[in-house]
Amino acid sequence: MIGYQPGSGLLHRAHPFTALGVALAVVVLAFALPGPWGPVWLALAVLGVAFLEGVPSVLGTALAIAAPFWVFLLIIHGVFAGVPLRGVALAGRITAMVVVFLVVLSAVHPGRLIDALVQRRVPFAVAYLLAATLQSVPRLRQRARTILDAQRCRGLRFRGSPWQRGRALIPLVVPLVLGALAEVDERTMALEARGAGNVVRRTPLDPPPDTATDRMVRALLVLGVLAVLAVRIL
Repeated sequence: MIGYQPGSGLLHRAHPFTALGVALAVVVLAFALPGPWGPVWLALAVLGVAFLEGVPSVLGTALAIAAPFWVFLLIIHGVFAGVPLRGVALAGRITAMVVVFLVVLSAVHPGRLIDALVQRRVPFAVAYLLAATLQSVPRLRQRARTILDAQRCRGLRFRGSPWQRGRALIPLVVPLVLGALAEVDERTMALEARGAGNVVRRTPLDPPPDTATDRMVRALLVLGVLAVLAVRIL
């Protein structure tokens, strides 16, 4: 499951804002770098970061997500349009963004992110919403796997004709959607019980340290992105 994974990588130890800054910088650079090879080199660099962070599950998941886009884009822009390099550039952008999102999701602990946001006087409800959004995909995947195992124990089969496979998805999708809606209500009541709507400033219990190195890295990211944008515009 892709979610927070304890590790000793740089992003695991860095301030949550630094990890989010890396993700935003990659997203901007994915579109700012000239194609076709700029986005490809960026995707390779992000894959290297994922390897150094010690989250190998990210690489497999990113490959599974990006591979269909590579095939689709190369077919559309290569076979039919005759511009395969454009398909390579688009696929590189998608790969870079997918990988960096999964890396940040694996490196940023939700509790540290909430404490960091609350320390910066961000309303607790907003901080909680952001952290819950980052964890929504792993949570849904885990629930889907649990429902799938339970339905298989009841004799549900996912093999056969396309019609039979489509019918087999109903016992999986319906509990997944209902469970997600029920979780929304539970989290809403939990937030109300904790006074999330209260305007009183909260004090984080254990805020992550924002070191000089973190601030320098974020400044370099901003300067690097601005430099690339300036070169592209001029």
